[in-house]
Amino acid sequence: MSTVGVFASVFDSFGRILLVRHGYGARQWSTPGGRVEPGESPVAALLREATEEIACEIRISHLIGIYASPYRDDLVLSFHATLASGAPQACLPEITDVMFSGRNSLPPDLPFTRRIRIQDAFDRFRAIVRVFDSADSLAPSFDMDVLSHTKA
Repeated sequence: MSTVGVFASVFDSFGRILLVRHGYGARQWSTPGGRVEPGESPVAALLREATEEIACEIRISHLIGIYASPYRDDLVLSFHATLASGAPQACLPEITDVMFSGRNSLPPDLPFTRRIRIQDAFDRFRAIVRVFDSADSLAPSFDMDVLSHTKA
């Protein structure tokens, strides 16, 4: 069965994006978010995940993009969001650290698919569709469409 993930790109007043470090698995960095539960809407899932991971309420403003990884049977929805209340903090044990990062200071070990999603957020894309044909490359059939996509 396919998994559906939802993630929020939240920027501070300096234009840096909020990242969270997972406390499980490879302890990788990502934007706040997670999997949609059965019977849950993507918006409800993202609001829940933000509360669980960073102890904040967020306000979702628009869809940045849809990211499909058919090789993993995985679909991710990325949204632009703002902090509605609270200050981001790590919620143990799921999240061990939070930080705001500039485009040029992203963690070097950020997985390719997440890096692309985060770069799209920095580029202010709206409703872009990306397909990954492996863990480290985009599907060739989407390259030209993505390059010609106009920013909002």
